[in-house]
Order: sequence, then C-alpha cells, then structure tokens
Amino acid sequence: MNDLKQAYELLGLPEGAAKEDVEKRYFILIRRDRVTKQREASEHTDEQGISLEEINRAYKLILEMEDQKTTEQFNQANYGKYKAMGPFVQKTEHFINYYKFHVLGVIAVILIIIFGTRAYIDHRHEMAELAKLPPVDVSVSFFGEYFSEDGTYPMSDLKPLENRFLSQFPDWKRVTVFFTYVPSQMNSQQDSAMIQKSMIDLMMNKADVYIMDRDNFIKLAQDGSLLPLDGENQSKLGSGYKPELALKTVTEDVPEQHVYGVDISGSPLMEGLPVIGKEYIAGIRINGEKRDNAFKFIANYLQPAAAK
Repeated sequence: MNDLKQAYELLGLPEGAAKEDVEKRYFILIRRDRVTKQREASEHTDEQGISLEEINRAYKLILEMEDQKTTEQFNQANYGKYKAMGPFVQKTEHFINYYKFHVLGVIAVILIIIFGTRAYIDHRHEMAELAKLPPVDVSVSFFGEYFSEDGTYPMSDLKPLENRFLSQFPDWKRVTVFFTYVPSQMNSQQDSAMIQKSMIDLMMNKADVYIMDRDNFIKLAQDGSLLPLDGENQSKLGSGYKPELALKTVTEDVPEQHVYGVDISGSPLMEGLPVIGKEYIAGIRINGEKRDNAFKFIANYLQPAAAK
C-alpha cells in the first residue's frame, strides 16, 4: 500500500486525521479483527473483512508520513532555507554529542602538544639568547614594600635598574635585578596573595644581594637566609663600614647576635634610584654564587655613606 489517502480510507478516517485518532482507530480495528477471527473459529463462517496485514500496512504508512512531516517542520524551524541539510546536520550533531568527550580529549591532547612544542621552542630560543650574553657578575633582589617611581608594583621594566648598577662597576659586564613586592601588613586577599608569591620568588630567584626593608630583613635573617657580615667577613665591607650601620639579630641555629645586614639608605648612590621605599638594608644570601662581588657591591654603597 503506497497511497496515503487509501490508508486513511481503509482505517475509516478522514485524510490528515490526528495521530491520536489514528492510533485509537488502529487498536479498535485490531481488537475487531481478533473478535472476528474468534467468531469465525467458533461459527465456521467465511465472513470477509479488512485483513490484519492491510491494517498494519496502513497504520505503518500513516505513521511514517507523520514522522516525515514532523521532521520537515523541525528542519524548517531550525535550519530555514537550509532545511535540505537538516538530516546531515542532525547526524553531525548526534555524532558530536555521542563522541564529544572523545573529540574534546583529542583536541586537548593536540593543544598540549602544540603549546608544549611552542614552549619548548621558546625555551630553547631563550636559552640560546641567554647563552650569547656575558655571565652574570652579581644579581640583586629588592625584597620588601618597594614601589616603582610611578607608585606601582611590581616594576615592569628592570633594565634602568640593571644599567644603573652596571654603570657603578666598570669591570662588570652584566647585572640582573629581581623586584618582589612584599606588603608590610596583610589587609586584603591581594596582600595575602602577594606574600605567598614573595615566598615563591624567594625560592626561585637566587639573588646574591638582597636589599630589604626592616621587617623583611628580620624575617630573612632569622630564617637563616642571610650570611653573617661580621667577624672575618667584616673586612670585605671596606673602610665605609661603620658599626652604627650594622643590623644585628639572632637566628634559629645561631643563638648569639651577628650582623646580617647594613643600612645603605644614606648612600648618595641611592639618590635617583627608580625605587621608592622607607629603608634599604643590604644583605648577602648565605649560599650566593657571586659572594665576592656581593661584598664588593655593598662596600661600594657603604663608602659614599661614610664620606657623606
């Protein structure tokens, strides 16, 4: 049966009847067919009616046409003039929904490979560029509540500082500078984050010389991060060293007081430095690689202070 109109007529319905009416009529005819066959079996009659096969074929045809009509309406509503592409789009959407986690996983792997490769290439390029530079003569870290000249932090451009230090030591070829802002008080979540970041910087940036405010000097000295500057090391600070410039404290491992920092705030060399802070206390990292140059750096800042 290929004629939709005949299918409706066979079921005793007007063409275009609602799907609910088609289903009701179908089940009525099924029951009627069952009753008819039971009566025929008991009465041995040969009454002819609509066969069950014809009922099923008519019902199936009507439902198929209804489904096709519903699909066309959906495609028209969702895809407009591109409704012909509706089946393809539906299959694509089904594929994406079914395999979306697989697809996302593959995309993630591809992105990791791309960015990993790019990071590796950038790292190799950076290392190649660094290899062209002369070795570092000394590294200096500003560690405390310091600001740049415009009152912001962290300092975005450290080149002026590096060039300023380099100009004070004609024999040196390269000076590196680190700048870590450490708030003196924790008044907000941002301050808490900055303090946590400062601890990471302290571990990552292996400076030779630390220039600190008083609060951070005490923390680093008591933690055992700074080298004692008195005793046999005092002579390395040069003739500019004065007892009144020394800052003493004790550490967890060394109960007696030692000098772990010197105040260079009064040095004329600090004038015009593009760093704003309350005080400048210089100390040397206990396991610094350029210890001799670290002493030379501090001695240079102490000499003008003594002459002033």
